[in-house]
Amino acid sequence: MSKLATVSLQGKAYALVPTRLKAFREDNPRASVDTEPTITGEQILFKAKLISDKADPNSAEATGHSYGSLGQPKAFEKLETIAVGRALALLGYLNSGEVATTEEMSEFNEYKAEGFKLAISNAKTVKELMEVFNGMDALSKQEFTPLLSEKKKELNDADGTA
Repeated sequence: MSKLATVSLQGKAYALVPTRLKAFREDNPRASVDTEPTITGEQILFKAKLISDKADPNSAEATGHSYGSLGQPKAFEKLETIAVGRALALLGYLNSGEVATTEEMSEFNEYKAEGFKLAISNAKTVKELMEVFNGMDALSKQEFTPLLSEKKKELNDADGTA
């Protein structure tokens, strides 16, 4: 992979996702780029999976995620782009020469946790609650099991079911 064209953002060189995606596709003509949104109320979780050679079961692959609210302009498109950008970084198509810092990941995990808490509290039916649960990664499912169980009991009690 050659050096990618960058723009200056807050004084740092940054290769935009379209630039990195173009380089990835040029370097990997049999690549696969799949994105999948999971929408729960106003919250959306995007999953992007990149495979460098879809014909080779041993080829490099990476998955990136993004999470946010649909209430912002162009939120759907921005969140999809973020997920693709994270997957590209994991495959070496870096935005600024390094993968997300520990601090960035910590902030992201806190943001994601707040979104799950909000989605759980806003669930009005057990079906909606299950949609939230199904949109979680394994660690979040484990972390939020007590809150999910409490909310499920609350919904069942209000519904008159056990």
